[in-house]
Amino acid sequence: MSQIDQMLQYFIMLTSQELKKSFDHEEAEDITIAFSERFGELFEQLKERLDFNETQLFHGINPIFVIALEEALPGKQGQKDVTIVTRLVLTIYKTMLEEMVLYPQRRNLETSKNPWATFVENTRKGNTKIYDNEYFQVKEIISTSEEFGFDLNRCIYQEIFNEFGRDDLGPVMCEYDYILADNVSKWVGFKREETIPTGSNKCTFRFFNIKPRFSDNPLIDNFHFFLNIIDESQEMLSKQELVNKGLDVSTDVDEMIKLYRFVKNHSGIETLMVNKELAVGNLDSYKKHEEWILLFNRKVSKDIRSQIIRHLPLNLSEEKIKRLITDILENPYELDSIKWICLNYLQHHFSSRIGFEVEGVDQLQMNVGLLEQFRELYPDYSFEVKVLQNLKVSVQIFGKGIPEYKLKEPIGQIRKKIINNYPDAGISSIQPIISSDPVAQKFFEVFKDTSQSFQLRELALRILISRVGSKLIPFLVSVAENDEDDQFLRGRAIDSLSWFTSTLPQIYTSFEDFVPLPNPIKRSIIDFVSRQGIEQELLLFISKDESIDPIIRIIALRNLQTYQSPQVTTFLLEFTKERLNSERVRQASLEALSHHEVDEKGKNLLYTIFTDPKETTFIRMEALETLKALNFQPETETTKIEDSDWILSLGTKQLMEE
Repeated sequence: MSQIDQMLQYFIMLTSQELKKSFDHEEAEDITIAFSERFGELFEQLKERLDFNETQLFHGINPIFVIALEEALPGKQGQKDVTIVTRLVLTIYKTMLEEMVLYPQRRNLETSKNPWATFVENTRKGNTKIYDNEYFQVKEIISTSEEFGFDLNRCIYQEIFNEFGRDDLGPVMCEYDYILADNVSKWVGFKREETIPTGSNKCTFRFFNIKPRFSDNPLIDNFHFFLNIIDESQEMLSKQELVNKGLDVSTDVDEMIKLYRFVKNHSGIETLMVNKELAVGNLDSYKKHEEWILLFNRKVSKDIRSQIIRHLPLNLSEEKIKRLITDILENPYELDSIKWICLNYLQHHFSSRIGFEVEGVDQLQMNVGLLEQFRELYPDYSFEVKVLQNLKVSVQIFGKGIPEYKLKEPIGQIRKKIINNYPDAGISSIQPIISSDPVAQKFFEVFKDTSQSFQLRELALRILISRVGSKLIPFLVSVAENDEDDQFLRGRAIDSLSWFTSTLPQIYTSFEDFVPLPNPIKRSIIDFVSRQGIEQELLLFISKDESIDPIIRIIALRNLQTYQSPQVTTFLLEFTKERLNSERVRQASLEALSHHEVDEKGKNLLYTIFTDPKETTFIRMEALETLKALNFQPETETTKIEDSDWILSLGTKQLMEE
């Protein structure tokens, strides 16, 4: 395998791993398949360009990787959140670079007597290897003890984006350059004012040797710098190692230690003016106050604001939460990525709540006699008992960030205990609706607003389902049947309905009506019917219809494992032996067969496929895995292992061992 082919496979592997962290398993698998196919197509197109040599191909992998990933992600073309695309791209690149570049550079700088000079030399070597050619035309501009800079006067990445009509993705690749400075050392700063993708005739790279200032007093600055080094270090440091990290060479380390021990015994006091009155607090409370102010300043970077939201305490006042909703979620100019994090935060801040009403049991009996053991069993949950105007008692259970379905088990146990201990008690359910839950109502409004991005609406829908549960069924049906809404969101609604009901929304009336539906909806329909064990004929139709996208046919075939009827088993066996079908489609039928009751005749058919040297290695190995799942054992006297190829030799031994 060539170096370029290895890179292609490495990109696909890393992308698959990252997608599994960001999407559910099935969706991640579908996106990975779409990405890898598109990645391969673009690479073949790239190779067909007459003027593209090996160097160009080596660099050309990067822009086609970005294009393929962006196109594979859910959402309508041209309406996808570029911040999510950028985050995925940078995470994958950082993983790729960490072992090969970033970690060795960090270790090299930590042991260097002159870290800045070492950083400059390492960067020069990298420029020589990557940028010193006609496709980037690197030119060094400045090199001092405080600054190192160079320009790229050409960008093959942007040229390839232009070739494929995706010049809008050029700035995504530009973000890649921040990885080096951000992850090598905190004292390396990076600044860039011009880039070719944004219309300039060059890309400017400027790195700075930063020594942060804490005050106007150099002695205080040096002490502050010393404290940072000590607090961030994971090992004991000699004076020379401290100097290597930037400490002034004339520093008296003994005096620094005395000051350090003195300061550590004081928590620190901070002051500020609130409503024209002096307010005093410890350092942590002051920082939190300042962060809250920064949160609403859109000039502050999104990374800093995201960090603030993620670390907001769950005990904020309702007034501040209201401000969070109105000032951020309802601001049309706010970043989608910030809104997305706010929605997540609100989900964890507010409590899902379910319960029931009971008569014949008083408040004291509920609190002392019934709920004590449940409070011990479920320490993260809150149990609330209130006396109502009709003299009934309301029992409710809730918890910060706990979805409704997790509350059903303890509330069900409490009801059973009341029935057993107080058989004459009357129990009636509480019927909350969306409007009674202010957070659910906010998520409902976000989802209904079709001007919001797919990512925001999808998150709002997921949270609504976890909070409101089966009471959302009528709304989910309306989303699924709305052919003007986003196809991925309609698919998500169908997926959710499959957990609540066995009745499929009215999306099609015949098999022929199924064919023109968008792929996400097709996939969701397949998952729906297979979860319910209904419409077997639909899955058979999809599997056979070659006009349907292979990915959808594969999903239908895999889901046939649910249907254990002889008709399906026979169909899968016939389908598997038909070589005109593609490898991946046949593989899916083999996977489904491994969950069926297959008779000896069927097993022998699979064994014939496994032993047939005319079959591809891929199909033979998949047939072997199916035979192993079916506990098939070949007749040893008719099997000549010594004269067989490696697949038959290895596989037969495995079958015999089974």
